Amino acid sequence: MRILRSVQTKVCVDGSLMKEYVLDEPLTGGFLKFLENFGTLRFLEQLRKPYFSFEKELFISIKGFTGDCTVEVRYKKEFQDLVADYFHLLLYYYDQGERGISSLKGQEDSIRKKMKTRSGPGPGNGP
Repeated sequence: MRILRSVQTKVCVDGSLMKEYVLDEPLTGGFLKFLENFGTLRFLEQLRKPYFSFEKELFISIKGFTGDCTVEVRYKKEFQDLVADYFHLLLYYYDQGERGISSLKGQEDSIRKKMKTRSGPGPGNGP
């Protein structure tokens, strides 16, 4: 799965950056199952078109409809520069199956270390 183009970009009231992407193929249940490995997935299948939302704290949120080629991605304000490629990474590693899950978790660890360094000392961040 790849991004064909970005059709809309907005800065939201909370400072997050929202991008709407058009993908080269529709979002599938398999991709949603893959997302469950990385954050919280809500799925509303009782709607006429099944809707989902995915949240990865401090990283991104993703919203869309299963079967659509369009998806909305919000990048969290505090670490936008560090997570700017995270959606691209999700798409890339999804195609690699199980091996992609462990590879992406390694990427996440690296991003989290950078977040922790930027946040400085504080509760839960160590000295």
